[in-house]
Amino acid sequence: MNMQKLSQSFLSLLAVPLLGGLALLPIAPVVGVTFQPKGSPDQTAGGASRGLCSATGVASLGGGPKGAIAALIPATDGELTAAAYPTVLVKVPTSESVQAEFVLWDENANAVYQTTVTLNNTPGIFSFKVPSSVQPMAIGKQYKWNVAIVCDPANRQRDMVVGGSLQRASLSPILSSQLESADGLQKAKLYAQNGFWYDTVATLAELKRSRPSDPSIAAEWGQLLESVGLAELSHTPLVN
Repeated sequence: MNMQKLSQSFLSLLAVPLLGGLALLPIAPVVGVTFQPKGSPDQTAGGASRGLCSATGVASLGGGPKGAIAALIPATDGELTAAAYPTVLVKVPTSESVQAEFVLWDENANAVYQTTVTLNNTPGIFSFKVPSSVQPMAIGKQYKWNVAIVCDPANRQRDMVVGGSLQRASLSPILSSQLESADGLQKAKLYAQNGFWYDTVATLAELKRSRPSDPSIAAEWGQLLESVGLAELSHTPLVN
């Protein structure tokens, strides 16, 4: 009996420094919204544009982030979306144009959806969402899209144009269940961890619009864009 008590006392003494040592271990930082591109390299994606439309105060072609239209996509082609009706984000500069045109094509170059947006001389990041009134995107099919700033309706060669491609993929049962119980920020992180770029950036952009003064959301937004080489767009305002 005495040996048993002695053994218990000895183990109790060992536990004190062990627990103290554990308390001194650094706490792992919470992983933010970062994205690892899954598509194939594409030098024309990730913010590149073409066109001759002039922007206020700067040249739009080769004028850097302030003067060029830019797509909020990685420098890869064919990033994924889980949405049947996806959302595309594009930074539109101040320019002489009053309209922007968004077009989505299927793999056979058929226009699935087309719309024109009035800019009202408002620069910033615009969201172009495919409505549920059109045919949903098919799973596993490759689609292309572009946004054109219409500088001269009589001469569309002057348009500033940016575009990309996307592919719809199905959600796993586990991921689908996780998304159902997640809040906005958790959803963005889940989409990012599973390679769904378009859903990641659209979800986080909507969260940033709804909480414009939240520094934690602004930090997550900046981290996401930095992870795909678009850090220069992190302070560009989101247009409602």
